[in-house]
Amino acid sequence: MALLSPHDRETLVHHLAPISAPVDLVFFTQTIGGSESSLVARQVLDEVASLNDKIAVVEKNVVLDTEDRAKYGVDKSPAVVVLANGADTRMRFYGANTGYEFVALIEAVLLAGTGTLDLEPETIAKLATIDQPRHVQVFTTPT
Repeated sequence: MALLSPHDRETLVHHLAPISAPVDLVFFTQTIGGSESSLVARQVLDEVASLNDKIAVVEKNVVLDTEDRAKYGVDKSPAVVVLANGADTRMRFYGANTGYEFVALIEAVLLAGTGTLDLEPETIAKLATIDQPRHVQVFTTPT
């Protein structure tokens, strides 16, 4: 059974249409002993990828694919690493991107596929003044 309704699929096709660069969603999962949310997370990614031919899902095993896990700094599953045209965007998602988290996933895919930030010019200017690496984490949960 699909998670996205036909109306939601149609809306997302329109929103994802501007994507011009390939976006890979590297999905880290654990088949044996993994989280129950892995199946839902994979279904979400597959449904999103089916809406635009520039989006692909690449599955990795968090236990067996140690080189990739180290390369992307992934330490748990399910996890999604967003690549833009093969380059690491440093955007990561943990758990199943459903509910409020789904919007963040779509925004990340759009950013990776278009290179366009949906920020005010003043915000972009302020971000440009950051002169040291920062580690930013955003945690979301339904209320």
